[in-house]
Amino acid sequence: MIFSSNYFLAPMASYTDKPFRKIAKDYGAGLTVSELISINSIYYNNPKAFALAKRNDNEIPFAIQLFGYDIDLFIKAAAKIESMCDIIDINAGCPVPKVLKAKAGAYLLKEKKHLISIVESLKKYIKKPVSVKVRMGFDNDNINTIDFYKDLENAGCDMVTIHARLRNGFYNSNVDYEHIALVCSHLKIPVVANGGIDSYEKLKEVKRITNCKYFMIGQAALKKPFIFEDLLNKKDSIRNIDFIKNLMLNHFALMIK
Repeated sequence: MIFSSNYFLAPMASYTDKPFRKIAKDYGAGLTVSELISINSIYYNNPKAFALAKRNDNEIPFAIQLFGYDIDLFIKAAAKIESMCDIIDINAGCPVPKVLKAKAGAYLLKEKKHLISIVESLKKYIKKPVSVKVRMGFDNDNINTIDFYKDLENAGCDMVTIHARLRNGFYNSNVDYEHIALVCSHLKIPVVANGGIDSYEKLKEVKRITNCKYFMIGQAALKKPFIFEDLLNKKDSIRNIDFIKNLMLNHFALMIK
């Protein structure tokens, strides 16, 4: 997999839509990912699902993130949208109750063998790379082991992104970068560090601890999508009010278009 930069935009439901992803890509995001899309909605040809899967012309590479539980539906949904993206990403980290109720997202970390089977099955039937985005565990009794990550790699997973919080930590708990560091030292596939990166200064700390090559930015990008430019320039910038106003107007114009 070839990326235009080492800094990726995290998929965030209701935020990282097509207009916002274009802006992030313009500022240097090396990979953009669709909002999470239900395998059921793809399988049953829901127009809204296919709208979420559309990419901008500048989104190269682009990943479509799928969530669900049923392996057969995963295969059929992935086959339908494979031509629309460069990577199929499996969501095994979403913490919201309605996703967990569907036995999807972070719930899969309670059924790790099932998650491994999803990866193995997708690798048999589709040609595009398959990545997985996980939390570091579901709860304190279900923290991911190195053997689990090794099993993902052996199943054919091409890249794993680790949001180093537990499911019950949602989005504001402490991030365990040492967990990512341990995984990165044991796997041959790319490991992407995710969680709490909100500046170039913070990136330097995360890079030092994890020794990762790739990093995913989530909440910070919503406040300042130009963070990707800052990371590439290796310098945190302060943008004036006119810059912010023009950025907002540009975003609004893209939304209308």
